Amino acid sequence: MSGRQLVIGTAGHIDHGKSALVRALTGTDPDRLPEEQARGMTIDLGFAHLSADGADLYFVDVPGHERFIRNMVAGATGIDVAMMVVAADDGVMPQTREHAELLGLLGLRRCVLVISKCDVADEGWRAEVEAEAREALRAVGIEPVAAVQTSAQRGDGIDALRAVLVRLTHEPTPGAAPSGGAPRWFRMPIDRAFLVAGRGVVVTGTAWHGRVAPGDELELWPGARRVRVRDLQSHNLPRDSAADRLRLALNVVGVALDEVQRGCELATPGAMSESSCVDVQLAALRMPGRTARSALRVRLHLATRELSATVRLLERQGGGPLLAQLRPQEPLVCSWGQRFVLRDDGGARTLGGGVVLHPLASPWTTRRPADAARLAALAGEDAAARLEAIFAAGGWEALTDALLATAAGLADAAQARAIAGQLSERGKLVRIGADGGGTACVHADVVARAADAVAARLERAVSANPRFAGVPRGEWAGWMPGECPPRLRAGLAAWLLERGRVALVNGFVLPAGRGDQLSEADRALLDEMLAELDAAGVQPPAPQALRARTPRTQRRCDELLRLALARGRVVRLAADMLVSATCWAEAARRVSDAIRERGPLTVSDIRTLLGSSRKFIVPLCESFDAAGVTRRSGDVRSAGPRAADQASSSSLMNESMSKRSNSPS
Repeated sequence: MSGRQLVIGTAGHIDHGKSALVRALTGTDPDRLPEEQARGMTIDLGFAHLSADGADLYFVDVPGHERFIRNMVAGATGIDVAMMVVAADDGVMPQTREHAELLGLLGLRRCVLVISKCDVADEGWRAEVEAEAREALRAVGIEPVAAVQTSAQRGDGIDALRAVLVRLTHEPTPGAAPSGGAPRWFRMPIDRAFLVAGRGVVVTGTAWHGRVAPGDELELWPGARRVRVRDLQSHNLPRDSAADRLRLALNVVGVALDEVQRGCELATPGAMSESSCVDVQLAALRMPGRTARSALRVRLHLATRELSATVRLLERQGGGPLLAQLRPQEPLVCSWGQRFVLRDDGGARTLGGGVVLHPLASPWTTRRPADAARLAALAGEDAAARLEAIFAAGGWEALTDALLATAAGLADAAQARAIAGQLSERGKLVRIGADGGGTACVHADVVARAADAVAARLERAVSANPRFAGVPRGEWAGWMPGECPPRLRAGLAAWLLERGRVALVNGFVLPAGRGDQLSEADRALLDEMLAELDAAGVQPPAPQALRARTPRTQRRCDELLRLALARGRVVRLAADMLVSATCWAEAARRVSDAIRERGPLTVSDIRTLLGSSRKFIVPLCESFDAAGVTRRSGDVRSAGPRAADQASSSSLMNESMSKRSNSPS
């Protein structure tokens, strides 16, 4: 095998000599079916190979009859060059024009015009036929790279045609690689599957890109079934490996013949995923009897597959491109930039076609309408803008790097990671910590909407009840929006705190910059209860007693005490025991001073020092231990790491205790 190769597909009206030309060029009859040979008419795809002047030419011969257009589209998908064949005696016919339109819709721009059967027409007539054929191709945007007049019967022009095709192997295929670079992952739509005795299932197709070798594992779509490549050939010649675009036959293990057929695809594991919704840009669409806003049922031709689908159009704005969404009846796989053809639901005529913009789209709905700006970015040449649009469209959905590359038209997962890193540096993406380690990239607009929603909810909660103390830090992740996946909620909650969208005050989350806005009556009641706690020192009354001494409701008192606890004005010693923060700090100072002067103290020593009962001193000492003011060793307590910072210890104590209970009683 040479390093230069070309996949060539025939096109043209029935009985214009396409198969005869392939036989004359290669010596191989592409009509392999007995029915085809008996009737002298191509029904299904035929294949042939020619090695010439250091180049490998792979031919895909397609049927010309209108009833077999589906086979023609399957064969024309993935070819490098079209050989449009027009008979000199007939001239341009209906299928000549339809095949030309299909080639244009599939994005093929390299075409060799071949005038066949030149032995039955004079020179003047042949010139008129050539001019008419050129005009038919130009009408669909194709300018022939060469025109050759031939006669397969006499051999006229065959050498010249062969030379033209060999010359084209030296030229790059226009538009073969997207702006993100040629994909490095392997993909091959299947056009034939059969059994070989002693070997098992063999599938054939035109490899679109990537490399494959014996022993490789691939995914068979639809269904993502894993198969292993036992060996591979290219037109009966074994190969150790194969890369880029060429005709291949793969002997695969792990699948039965009835599980694989034309329309299936083989791809590198993880590079593709099934979709039930695809955003597209239409190059053309004829809708007889329909308005531009109608949904239309069509037959979708995508790679080698044909299936029913519905087209939903996005209303054009300012004469811009025609954007639409395809919803197939069955899940399919595709990639950014892939071409497709649409025919009417009965398969009688071609309606149009276009290019895939987002292969893993979400359905347009009233709540999630189509985003024309995002679709425009996906249609552009800027690879980074396309990847950003994929993130924006995906919301919180996490795609692997390999799927991001497929969806955005990038070379591979490594390029997707690199561009995502650049977008993060530019503030377009936000990295959110995930449960179990690692981070997930989410578009900044998606995170901003979530942040606004959470902040607004928190603001509403505070506005509805000025006595609301805030959300305990341990419960904060539960306030994240429902659309945020559970594994990212803790990370989003932490990000909101880190970025100052909300504030953490003594272990409670509050709107940033929001102070308490108690009514005069509530403030007076709170001051009254706090004054009683201050007066009680380290022998405080129970919360029930505080409530009983006021003519207010229990709930109102509880909320005010909870607020005081959250603001660091009260310290919880036990579930039903609160002490004034001022008294707690003074007691901590006295205990620290005594330990510094006298050495370690017992509970009895501290009880005597503070003049309180054991009922209060034991939980008070435990609170000193928790805050780091003291350190317990057996029955005595020595100075702790925070002994010299009692005020800070008070705040720390409140935060520690608030995680255990939010009720003052």
